[in-house]
Order: sequence, then structure tokens, then C-alpha cells
Amino acid sequence: MGSASQPMLVIKYNRALLRKRKLKDVKKLVLEASGKTELEFKKISPEEMASLKEKIRARHKKHIRFEIVAYIISALTTVAFIYALYQWVKV
Repeated sequence: MGSASQPMLVIKYNRALLRKRKLKDVKKLVLEASGKTELEFKKISPEEMASLKEKIRARHKKHIRFEIVAYIISALTTVAFIYALYQWVKV
């Protein structure tokens, strides 16, 4: 009979433990346990930032164009395959 209430007690104790933690404590605990430090970003000039943004935008535009072409080719291949099956079944 006592084993039926055991899961409820575990849930109750776990909730109590979670309420006691604060975000600062959890963040510090994670940083200490993982051995990682906070991120430090390299400082760059606005001109370098602009050129970097342009490179990223160009790469994204090229990726989108490639993705559209891949979708068109796969759609045409699918239509051709379905048409071939239709012709084969029809005969």
C-alpha cells in the first residue's frame, strides 16, 4: 500500500528543490560545472561589419537560388515519374 504514494512524494520533493533555485545560482553552477567562460566577441570596425554583412547576404541569396532550383528539378522529376507510371499502367 505504501508504494502507491511514493511517486507523489518524489514529485513533491523535486518541486521543492526547483523552487529554491534562482537563475543566478543555476547560471553560475552551469558555468562552473562545464568549465566554460562567457563569450567574448571580437571587436571590429563598422566597415568590416558592413563587408561581413554583404558576404553573408550574398551567400544567403546564392543558397536560396540553389534551393529553388533543387525544388523545381525535384518537382519536374516527380511529374515525369508519375506521367511515366500513368503511361505504363494505361498500356
